[in-house]
Amino acid sequence: MIVDTLKENFEYLCVVDTEFKGQQDEGQLNDPVCVVIKELKSGQYHKFHGPKLKLPYPPNKTLWIAHNVIAEAHTFLSYGLKLPKYWWDTFIEDKKLNFGKVARHSLLAACGRYGIQTISEDLKKYFINKIILPNETYTQDQMSKILEYCTSDVDAGAALFLEQCKEIEKVKKFDGPEMIISQALFSGAAVACTAKVEFNGNHVNNELLKKIDDAFPYVKRKIIDELNAELDVYENDVLKQDKFDTWIEHIGLADVWPLTITGQYKTDEKTLETYKDAHPDVRKFKLAQEFIGSRKLKGFIVGPDNKARCSYRMYGLKTGRTNPSTAKHPFNAPKAMRNLIKAPDKNKISVNFDYRSQEVAIAAYLSQDPNMMAAVQKTDPYIYIAQINKAAPDGATKKTHKVIRNLYKTTTLAALYGQGAVNMSKRMNLIIDYGQELFVKIKNTFPTYFAWAKTMFDKAIVNGYAETKYGWRYYFKPGELYNPRTFYNFPIQAHGSEMLRRALIDLTFAGIEVNALIHDGIVITLNKKNFRKEFIQAKEILINASKAILNEDSSTNYYCDVDFQIIRSGMIQEPADQNKFNRIIELTNEFNPGNNSRGTQGTKSAPWIDININKYN
Repeated sequence: MIVDTLKENFEYLCVVDTEFKGQQDEGQLNDPVCVVIKELKSGQYHKFHGPKLKLPYPPNKTLWIAHNVIAEAHTFLSYGLKLPKYWWDTFIEDKKLNFGKVARHSLLAACGRYGIQTISEDLKKYFINKIILPNETYTQDQMSKILEYCTSDVDAGAALFLEQCKEIEKVKKFDGPEMIISQALFSGAAVACTAKVEFNGNHVNNELLKKIDDAFPYVKRKIIDELNAELDVYENDVLKQDKFDTWIEHIGLADVWPLTITGQYKTDEKTLETYKDAHPDVRKFKLAQEFIGSRKLKGFIVGPDNKARCSYRMYGLKTGRTNPSTAKHPFNAPKAMRNLIKAPDKNKISVNFDYRSQEVAIAAYLSQDPNMMAAVQKTDPYIYIAQINKAAPDGATKKTHKVIRNLYKTTTLAALYGQGAVNMSKRMNLIIDYGQELFVKIKNTFPTYFAWAKTMFDKAIVNGYAETKYGWRYYFKPGELYNPRTFYNFPIQAHGSEMLRRALIDLTFAGIEVNALIHDGIVITLNKKNFRKEFIQAKEILINASKAILNEDSSTNYYCDVDFQIIRSGMIQEPADQNKFNRIIELTNEFNPGNNSRGTQGTKSAPWIDININKYN
């Protein structure tokens, strides 16, 4: 049924596999060794190696089938080919069928579930580790063996695709082939476009990065000395636990600060993030720790083209959220260091788009809660939620009522995600009775949502899985079925991920350069000359992507709006992070006298505010 429908709609069905040279240097793109293509209608093979790849079939009249499409998409891009639109990823489809039920989704594991013969894992390791080596000039015999190995993966992939289609038909028998194919092509295109994001990379001020890295020991010493003059928690470069404990007690947080199993106050990153607003000195300490602990400036591994790259695991988490390589993703570096992300040159402007209040918008759409939908229509839904609970006056803003907004935002999201009032209270440093009172207010404000959530939770228990409208499915483990938090987290994050994927696909095929994905945000680069036109186009694409996810039919016009930040010489951060970066630049310049590095311009600009884009006409 599925295969027949695909044959009717595509002139060619091609299974493709690539072999790459071994581990490349950090920040560099993969180097393909060979490509093997098998066209399923004719059974014809095409094998390529060397400096050129010429596709034997029209790219956009062909369905390209691969196990982990991102590798083959990388190959096409590496050869300077235009990225095709139509992909079927047997890796992702295996995840849809089995995620949560099995741990492995490799080609060998997936084939094994259908009894498909493949080469052994030991032989695969042999080829990867002994024959397909980096910087290798292959003999004719070696290339023959590599092509044979690659062909065996193509044959296995072809068999897997056919068996997989049969199973999908059984599992989703009520959806029909058109729906199934549409969902599969969406996922395949999203993965292919993610390869394009990796290929593009993030533009980084590498010159300034090198100066900061060279000055790191000096800067670290100065930051520790400055912090210690106020807090006295270090001896030389070492954080002393007894001094830290004394400091926590001195600032009055002893009753709420979590303890280790040995009875000492925790110093880990998660704890510092949780309590950063509990006292001004905690934020100071956290910011210092972020830099002190980042010897190699984690996240900024820059290739020879001055671009920082990381690998993205599309559908990497149970919710389907993209899971980037944390060691290399620039947005996993200390926040202050994000200022190093910049536009590539004076003729380009980068923009960081971020969906506004995405979680609440999705929860409102899914549940059709009228109060929640009304909140989403406001400029700031969390201020509105505080207002209707008489906690903020008319005219209140994020700036004038930052504390109360943060309180209602945290409580709202905690309730939506199924977190308990007690845990939330501890995290927010609240009296538990007060935290429970806030929870009651939120649940009374959105009764329709919580009734819907209970119904959907019961449905998940019966079905054993949760699913998005684009077909991402997660099968709950037995223990998870009885943990409401596990389920409540899924529909909001999963549909948010689908929204970002839809935006990614449409931006990529509109010819807009996408540089990074950050949960509910996306970084793009536009031409300064046509900035206004391209900006409006990109913003419309993101809003239309939210409409595609949040509307059942064309008669409704519910959407999630976007905020944005213009990036020219660097990103502007929250004031505390920006001040930290400015201080790092000052200390770097002290270390390099007479060779001053200019930091990010416009440090007085507030983050995430709309600017007048008309000047970019």
